[in-house]
Amino acid sequence: MKNLSAYAINTILLGSALAAFSQFSYAQDQSFLAKNGLENKTTPQMVEYINRLQQDRPLNFSAAVTSTELTVSDGKEAHSYPLGDKFYLSFAPYITYTHPCYNHNLSSCTGELKNTAFKVKIIDQQGKVIASNNMTSYQNGFIGVWLPRNITGTINVTYNGLSAVTPFATGNDSQTCLTSVKLEKTI
Repeated sequence: MKNLSAYAINTILLGSALAAFSQFSYAQDQSFLAKNGLENKTTPQMVEYINRLQQDRPLNFSAAVTSTELTVSDGKEAHSYPLGDKFYLSFAPYITYTHPCYNHNLSSCTGELKNTAFKVKIIDQQGKVIASNNMTSYQNGFIGVWLPRNITGTINVTYNGLSAVTPFATGNDSQTCLTSVKLEKTI
């Protein structure tokens, strides 16, 4: 035990280096979050905070949501945060124009109907109502909801005599941005 092996010394040095890097990385992460108003927030709170920003899009940083994580970036550094046991789905009801999208970018995606009230009903494949509320789109024209993972169903939206029924899924590879919610005259 008098002589530490080279392997043991390297292991100790590597552990020390990793701990120092981890502290440095954490400090950078906190600085980035503080600069963008996201410090001391959970992932769902960060998503909600960014959604509620009353600034026109695009924002001065990127905030993209995949089926498993939120990634925020200023173009120089990027930080990812897991979504946990819920799935975040953003949808943009529209009448005239939309855009193709798969993974929602909270900071740059824009929908047609900004700050608009809708009646929304979300139903899973078993017919269970997950949500039935009046919901108002954010400044970016999207409505965001947290849903159980690994389900399918429909989102039913009504607005001023117009309606849309759009299928959704919340699997590990499912899209987080629904831009196919076309409102049409109800017959």
